[in-house]
Amino acid sequence: MERPATIRRTPRPASILPLAVAIAAGLAFGAAAPAAAVRMHVLSEIFIRLLGWIMCPLVFCMLVDGAAALGRHRGVGRIGLSMLLYFGAMSLLSMLAGLAAGVVLEPGIGMAAGADGGMLLARHATIAPDAAPDWLAQLPALQPNNLAVLALALPCGLAAGLRPDLRLLAWIAGARRGLLAAVRIVLWLAPAAAFGAMASAVGRSGLASLLPLLRFVASINLASILFVFLVYGAVARLARLPLGRFLVFLRNELVLVASTGATLAALAPLSERLARLGCPRRLVDIVLPFSYSLNLSGTYLYIAMALVFLAEASDVRLGWHELALMFGVGLLSSKGAAGVAGSALATLVATAALLHVASADTVAMLVAIDRTMKCRLLTNVIGHGLACVVLASRDGSLDQEVLRRELGPDGKR
Repeated sequence: MERPATIRRTPRPASILPLAVAIAAGLAFGAAAPAAAVRMHVLSEIFIRLLGWIMCPLVFCMLVDGAAALGRHRGVGRIGLSMLLYFGAMSLLSMLAGLAAGVVLEPGIGMAAGADGGMLLARHATIAPDAAPDWLAQLPALQPNNLAVLALALPCGLAAGLRPDLRLLAWIAGARRGLLAAVRIVLWLAPAAAFGAMASAVGRSGLASLLPLLRFVASINLASILFVFLVYGAVARLARLPLGRFLVFLRNELVLVASTGATLAALAPLSERLARLGCPRRLVDIVLPFSYSLNLSGTYLYIAMALVFLAEASDVRLGWHELALMFGVGLLSSKGAAGVAGSALATLVATAALLHVASADTVAMLVAIDRTMKCRLLTNVIGHGLACVVLASRDGSLDQEVLRRELGPDGKR
């Protein structure tokens, strides 16, 4: 078994303190100078673009290396089947949880779609695109988590595993080390990205303009917390994993994602953290990239609950037939939300239009608060890490001794 203890500890470019200072500065600047703060979103956009350019080849290298290792160990079929079954089950549970939370909490009941608050949000939501500089809009944005990369890397890895005498895997390993070093350099820009994201959000929408949607924000956060501790908690117990200690173990990655608004920022650090926790590198390298595309429980929960919110805000009566239709269409369309910035919002808009649950003006209300949906990103990242631990435990390759040592006394069973 591969020993994660040999993994070299790497410096954390974006610690909690600089990110916290950047967030506070962004909030203050957005409140003091809204017009100038709106333009600060270019900082977070540049950060996401840089990550996208690096992550596309990095995900490919991780998948090729992981598939080659699994192919040599004859475990790719077993791991692949378990992975797809697990991802499918979590997708179903998260969609059902989102619909149930929307029906029970009723965040959109009594909210008039044409109210001044809603129209104000719609007007604010149109500011950011106009503020984007032309040179940034012309830069290509690579999508590192799409199915094309996954479909290409897997057969390449399996083929490379059959010919270990070739130098291909050595080149892939060298490229991966270089790309990981590049990621660590880009992560030094995380505080600037956090500042730009916070300043732009406050400058664009303001604090008062978000009041009509506070109920929805509170509801989706509550639903996400319950999902993490009830559903993820039950799954973690099956793998003999103390969820609370696991969340503390991933605290730096969670803070990084929450402050930058980009789950891609945690891909490389999360890979190394999971290897330190006792998950074999060969399994992490293939499960984690697939999880970033197919295991987005936070996004699925958000889409389902947002559909119910939009229907309630538009005074659409929801019965069992309508909820079943939302579940089916939402489950299929949500697979297009492949872990890249803006994909969840685009999928929600397309699904709402397909179901005719709300007008375009009503859907536009959610645009202003889309970047504040940190619970969606955090739930996704926790789900990515949990998937690797659970699948490694089921495969029998999880090093329980290393797991207990890294999580501390509370991790002992």
